Amino acid sequence: MNRQIRRVVFMGSKRLGYLILQEMFRHHPDRLAGAITLDDREDTRSYFQQIQAFAHTQKIPLFIAENKQHTREIIYRLKPDMGFVAGWYWLLDHELLQFVPHGFWGIHNSLLPRYRGSAPLVWAIINGETEVGFSIFKFTPGMDDGPIWAQEKLAISPDEYVGDILHRLEQKTLEVFQTKYPRVFEHEISAVEQDHRQATYCAQRRPEDGRIDWRRPAREIYNFIRAQSEPYPGAFTLLREKKLTIWKARLFEFPYFGTPGQVARITKDGVWVICGDQRALILTDISFDGSRTAPQQIIQSIKIRFP
Repeated sequence: MNRQIRRVVFMGSKRLGYLILQEMFRHHPDRLAGAITLDDREDTRSYFQQIQAFAHTQKIPLFIAENKQHTREIIYRLKPDMGFVAGWYWLLDHELLQFVPHGFWGIHNSLLPRYRGSAPLVWAIINGETEVGFSIFKFTPGMDDGPIWAQEKLAISPDEYVGDILHRLEQKTLEVFQTKYPRVFEHEISAVEQDHRQATYCAQRRPEDGRIDWRRPAREIYNFIRAQSEPYPGAFTLLREKKLTIWKARLFEFPYFGTPGQVARITKDGVWVICGDQRALILTDISFDGSRTAPQQIIQSIKIRFP
């Protein structure tokens, strides 16, 4: 398509969306037709106020979408040639995708076509992946199956937590975006079709999905914990019928015989809990009953067995 890209719209939220919006403005302020965001202030990861303040300072038309239909109305009003999406949670239907001549492009935190769908990074860590990444791709009516504009891999250590990985992915995404985005306007970017035969998919996750099954092997539970740590709600177990969230833990290097979920040892360094493969996890950072503390402050008896 030879039509010039004169009007670009930003759609997004959260920290990455905020940083992408800044880059879009820095490179081509005259072509930024407007920004669309969500009022997500109930989310601890929200950057709503920062996005609002930046748009106000730079005189960028800002629209706060209330729902899918409102989003459609805003886009029809703005008539963009292209849209860039970072941190958006409502699907864009086929009619809307067709309305924008150069389409919508967005960031997905996986090496597409693997881990299409929801919470791809969380699922990748749960599955014990040692390499993750991100893809910038074109939106289609399908689930994350559009052509890829850019993709970068990132090696991760088996003891790295999701918050640290997200930070590194964010920095790498910005580096790539800073290089690629200006070239879009010169039509110097070509997209590559995905190999759909290699696709895998991720289901949506809810906070209650974070409950730990102590019958699983220690390494699997450890991955489960580090995949859902901050900035996410956290993996949890129950103590006296209340949620005990585990933010940090480490693997005990020797076999430890006992019943899965059994508290086996309590020291100043943490609390040992038996897992399903007769190994133990050492809990080192938890929240319980509204307070974040060392686990030995709450778990004070080896008679405790987590369900």
